[in-house]
Amino acid sequence: MSTETENTVAPDNAGVVETANELRQTMGAVKLSFSWLGTQRKLSDVQTKQAADTFHAATDLVTASKRVIDTKNATYRTLTAIKSQASSYWRSMTLPYPQEGVRLIKQADVAAFEEKMREFKEQLAAAASNLQLEYESIKEAAREKLGDLFNPADYPPTLEGVFEIKWEYPPVEPPNYLMTFNPELYSQEQSRVQQRFETAVVMAENAFAEQLQEMIAHLIERLTDEPDGTKKTFRASAVENFKEFYENFRRMNVRSNAQLEGLIRQASDLVSGVEVKDLRTNSTLRQSLTQQMATVQTALDGLITNAPRRRVLPMSE
Repeated sequence: MSTETENTVAPDNAGVVETANELRQTMGAVKLSFSWLGTQRKLSDVQTKQAADTFHAATDLVTASKRVIDTKNATYRTLTAIKSQASSYWRSMTLPYPQEGVRLIKQADVAAFEEKMREFKEQLAAAASNLQLEYESIKEAAREKLGDLFNPADYPPTLEGVFEIKWEYPPVEPPNYLMTFNPELYSQEQSRVQQRFETAVVMAENAFAEQLQEMIAHLIERLTDEPDGTKKTFRASAVENFKEFYENFRRMNVRSNAQLEGLIRQASDLVSGVEVKDLRTNSTLRQSLTQQMATVQTALDGLITNAPRRRVLPMSE
């Protein structure tokens, strides 16, 4: 069953089809997944009943869980940081695709992606080895903190193979053998794939539009003084992010919506050549940039709000 998205960027159907065809020629799919140690466990029925009885509550309306690993542990936090970095990198190098866990990657980027993901894999393995060295002390600390709720069965004997990062390149085009085996089915699958790539184009446009919205809102918020006139902390990234965003937009080459492309270029031009130190000290410059960015923001809001609904294919079929 298909779903509908609200607040999508209005697509130029001809542009969407053309861009989708180009994506099919230049991109493949990549899926990222992780194996991880769960840090929470549900309490047993007996323990949940005890918790409910404490508050004179009905057991069937109470759920309870316990944390079996201290997630503030520095080594564990290193693991989660690597996981977050890998996931962020995967997203930065890819475009959305209407299939769960799958995104589109430029074929020309696969080699660099492979190299970087291997680095993350090695980092994760090293961090997991370090956590293994602390594993017994972590369990002992949990035993002390959890008291009667501690259960040795909640912990695997070893952390070997528990923390893993995996990636693969699933096919998105129909298999060639269908052309000979069943030409009609092959044609149907070709149409299905085309629809998915057209949906991917619109999803990418929406993602770029939403990211630009967030960046502009953050920049305006940072440039707006406090009610008492105090200037807010202003980091260089608030400006530098626009350059990175524009370069990524151009690199991905999703240009089926001329209005969106124009707004992205306009926002990039507004901060091009602007010195961060000047924004920190020059109130006139701060006000001018705020007003100009607000104009872009209004146009972007109108572009998104006034867009018609567009049906999106199910995540999987």
